[in-house]
Amino acid sequence: MAKIRISSTDLVWAFTEKLKSFENCGKVAVAIIPAGRGWIAIASQKDLAAHPRCAKHVEQIQKQLREIYVLKE
Repeated sequence: MAKIRISSTDLVWAFTEKLKSFENCGKVAVAIIPAGRGWIAIASQKDLAAHPRCAKHVEQIQKQLREIYVLKE
């Protein structure tokens, strides 16, 4: 299946919407960084320190969204 091309801004929005479904994770700041042929999500260390369970959710969401989206060039 072809991946959907998306801007990093729209991907951050999609990421944030998914994070909101987890308690206290909607406040975690996330940035999308191009990496090789893909991308990675970087979460604020300050936010993750305040909400340590959210780190696991960031990794899970990243895995889900990587299967669907590729960044526009």
